[in-house]
Amino acid sequence: MRLYYLTELKWAEKILREERFKLSTIAELNDPFELLGAAVGEKTARRVYQMLHSHWRQTIGMLCTSRSWESPVMWAHYGNKHQGVCIGFDLDAADAYEVTYKEDRITGLLANIGHGKKLLEDQMHAILTTKFKDWSYEREWRLFARLDQRAPEDGKYYLNFEPHIKLREVILGARCNASVQTVAEAVQPTHARVEVFKARAAFDSFRIVRQNNVASVFIEPSNKA
Repeated sequence: MRLYYLTELKWAEKILREERFKLSTIAELNDPFELLGAAVGEKTARRVYQMLHSHWRQTIGMLCTSRSWESPVMWAHYGNKHQGVCIGFDLDAADAYEVTYKEDRITGLLANIGHGKKLLEDQMHAILTTKFKDWSYEREWRLFARLDQRAPEDGKYYLNFEPHIKLREVILGARCNASVQTVAEAVQPTHARVEVFKARAAFDSFRIVRQNNVASVFIEPSNKA
């Protein structure tokens, strides 16, 4: 499946040169209801949630991506007001989790935890991937990684492209000042062809589309074994 990651130009170039993404910790996410997809109105549920939240803050990192690069709102919020870059990559669908958007928080999910029952894997993923419906424009998919199994660098954690992430596209925002050629120079040759191209606002809809009068740059596959 193809997923997209929007960021500022300088961070995109760093990602491309180093062939890795910086993982976000739960504390860095922009939604105050993060991990609150399950209702915690009852005292027991709140106590369980507090323990889970404390544990996950220390052990779980994530990469938040989207299924689409064509949303002008996503470019505005995450692509530095269309001055940034979108990185498109392929990976196995089993390695990513789709976010579910709901009007109301899930009830009863934590009710029996702590009374002899453990949190099941699907319950954990429900908590980690449920958000309020107003976020649905993001079409978000999440990749998770264990922070306690990684060595931090200057307090940051990273997810390498290899072996699961296959870079395929690099899209410059409509207001990005860098040239396609300049950004392409940061792309490291991989096992697949990578296209670098420019985006623009559509002429007849509220979408972001390919700017066809700016030539793409293709990075051909390397001969690495």
